[in-house]
Amino acid sequence: MKHINKYLVILIALSSFTACSKFLERPPAGKLKEEETLIHSDSVMALLNGTYTTVAGDVLYGGRMQVIKELLADHLYGTLLTEDNGELWRRKTSIFGAYKNDFYREAYNVVYKANKVLEYLQYVDADKKSRVEGEAKFLRGLMFFEMIRLFAQPYGSTADNSHNGIVIRLKADASLLNRSTVKEGYDQILTDLTEAANLLPPNNGEYPSKFTAQALLAKVYFQMNNFAKAYEFSNLVMTEAERAGAAFSFDADLTKRFSLAGSKEGIFWIKSRLGNIEPGGELRGRFRSDNNPNPVMKYTLQTKSLFSRPGDIRADWLIQRNSDFAELTKYNLNSFDLLIIHVTEIKLIRAESAAEIGTQLPVARKDLNEILDRADVSQDLTSANAALLISIARRERELEMVGEGSRLDEIKRIGARNGQNIDRRGSPYNCNGFILQFPDTERAGNSSFINNPEGGCL
Repeated sequence: MKHINKYLVILIALSSFTACSKFLERPPAGKLKEEETLIHSDSVMALLNGTYTTVAGDVLYGGRMQVIKELLADHLYGTLLTEDNGELWRRKTSIFGAYKNDFYREAYNVVYKANKVLEYLQYVDADKKSRVEGEAKFLRGLMFFEMIRLFAQPYGSTADNSHNGIVIRLKADASLLNRSTVKEGYDQILTDLTEAANLLPPNNGEYPSKFTAQALLAKVYFQMNNFAKAYEFSNLVMTEAERAGAAFSFDADLTKRFSLAGSKEGIFWIKSRLGNIEPGGELRGRFRSDNNPNPVMKYTLQTKSLFSRPGDIRADWLIQRNSDFAELTKYNLNSFDLLIIHVTEIKLIRAESAAEIGTQLPVARKDLNEILDRADVSQDLTSANAALLISIARRERELEMVGEGSRLDEIKRIGARNGQNIDRRGSPYNCNGFILQFPDTERAGNSSFINNPEGGCL
């Protein structure tokens, strides 16, 4: 990477992009212009590689993404929360609130960088071009997926999904754009991820592969309650990946999911390198309980009671040192590899989707048996019908992914599926407070921009 130092200035400028930035239009005297820099393959690669640092940073998957989702869901003991934490937990976000607004800007920073890589794709070495394009489209699709789940009512809330979605930015500029519909948003997500799956190799080291894109497609289709497609892609990941010699597999030790080079389950993950990049800082800062008598994120005793079946070793994830709340132990490490998509989640998607389509019940039973056996929970699924398997899959997802931000997505997905409100705090799945308000900068620069309604939930 001999050109990296020469082009460092422009890459720093790119990494600090915000929606209203004009830096690249008028660079400071003596600084290299973008068109003089990104016409080299190694500088485009450096920009792409640096985007993963943003993805793993504390403002996104390093913790804030999960924290926001946990605050909005129904597992936390939030009575004592104040300021941004309290606003999120009480489901009453406004145009203000730096914690949420910085998260929004950072997600679109990743989109911007991905678009910039695609803009200069022609300069990438021929033997790398397909992989670079695939990775950029994967990252863009990933960010759109996370944002549409947080800033728009769920897919299926209206018959044709014509309700307001998010801004779909496909160019690296600061154009004033209005929100697309949820249908248009999901169409773009599926396009990006399908193209990524076709472009990426089966094995891509620590970077997204063909199977990473397929795993995310399984998640997207599952969120859409399209169970045939969710099963198709989750099954591809779990069967074809094994034949292709993929590095990931179901890990018999669930305690290794967040550890240093311990888990086998990473389908999309960011490796911790001591002294260089150590992802998960916000997770440790908000949840960690072994070195903090009063962590910010506390769990209700009702949540802890979900782990009360005899022998369930996952009960160790929640400890009770206080009469009012429990504390999470999942992130009680100085550092760990950050798993963003893992095998357990894909197996749970496959199990529930198999039961929903009704023709693959043996697959559902096998997946759920493996998860139950690993947790030392005994349950005979030999004659379990589709309805029971769906119920078990949902319950095991809630337990397996506690503290990982999954519960909010399930509240919305199941509500959109059949109108069932499973929120334990009593709110309907489509209440205003379940979606975040856009930052004030969106409407300030575009008077036609439509904000989300405010008013919270029950």
